[in-house]
Formats: sequence, C-alpha cells, structure tokens
Amino acid sequence: MRLLEQLQAMLHQTYDLEGQHCVTDFLTANPALAEALGLRPGSAAAREQVLVSQREDDCVDIAVYIAPEVLARLADSDPLEKLHDGNLADFWAALEGVSHFVYLAWNATLDKPVTRLELELQGEVDKFVLTALLLAVRQGRAPDALHYGLFRQSRVDPTLDAPSRARYQAASRYAEEYCGRLLARFHRHRDLGALTPELRRFYRMTQRGKLSCIGAAA
Repeated sequence: MRLLEQLQAMLHQTYDLEGQHCVTDFLTANPALAEALGLRPGSAAAREQVLVSQREDDCVDIAVYIAPEVLARLADSDPLEKLHDGNLADFWAALEGVSHFVYLAWNATLDKPVTRLELELQGEVDKFVLTALLLAVRQGRAPDALHYGLFRQSRVDPTLDAPSRARYQAASRYAEEYCGRLLARFHRHRDLGALTPELRRFYRMTQRGKLSCIGAAA
C-alpha cells in the first residue's frame, strides 16, 4: 500500500535513516493469520501488530499486520491528503505499525537490542511528530490540541493482560512528557524543522538514554 511506503519515507527523512527493506514487503492483512498468532478480532490490539522472531542463525523475522478494514478506510480517505477526525484513528494505527517496523529494522542493522517499552515509546513519539508535521505543514495549523488528544484522550485496550497494559501506559506517560517539551519548543520557534536535531538524537538513544533524557527535564 502506497500510504505505508510514504509513512516509512517520512520517518526516514525525519530521523535521517537509511533502510534496505520496504514495509510493504513484510505486510499482511490476513485476519486468519492474526487469529493464529493470538490476536483478537475487533479488539484495539488486533488493528495493528508487528511480530518478531529470532532464528537460531541470529536472523530476525518481522511481519507487519494491519487489519484489512483499516487499510480499506485509509484507501478511501487518505490522511496525507487531508487528516481529520474521521481517519485519525486509522492513520495512527497504520503509522504505529510502520514506526515499529522501521525502528526494529534500523536497530537490527546495527545489532542493537530493542525492548518492548522502547518500541512503544518511540512509536508514540512518532505519532505525535508526524501528525504535527501534517497539521502544521499541510493544513497550516499548529498542533495545539494534538498533545491532549493523543495522550489524554486515548485509552489502553482493557482486554490486554496486566503487563501489556502497564507497558503501554508507561510508554504513553513518558512520551507525553517528552512531546510536551517538543510542543513548547514548537510554540517558541514556530518551526518544526528546528526540532530535527533533537528528534534525531533522541531516536538513536537506548531505552536507558531515552528515559534518562525525559527524567532529567521533568
């Protein structure tokens, strides 16, 4: 799907990444596969999932699942052309899948391990950053309500197990703090481009580095 490739290109450009793999080569929208992998059709967790397994030869297998109904709605209402309340949730679901894929693939080329918390934290930051770019650049609006809508109005799927809920809540909490600082800087400079060096530095940090960075400024 072209939208997913465009989102991957936006992430690569934002963070100055090089990648040899295209997300659509690893994409599946087969609900039967999702069920076989333990996802629950109709739940929030089943809208998007990135599955990773490491083989005995240390190679990593990655599959990106995005629910077919999400892809169909995005095909009918392209968020890169016009982002609005009607396609925002689907946009975030697709973007999260692409974000996870890019982060895993990029770190794998560097032989860097990635924790689930780190993956979810960067995914939340990516959603904020790319949505802010679209709102500010393509619609001429500052993302005043974005921070509140993404971090205060979103809800964790209550059917998830307790460790997963805790991980998502922690990732959202850390991302809310970090993105709040980004938003404050945006209001001072009125230019998202001024944040690029900071975004690229944060992207390359380990989990410990990211949490230390967020905690130091709290």
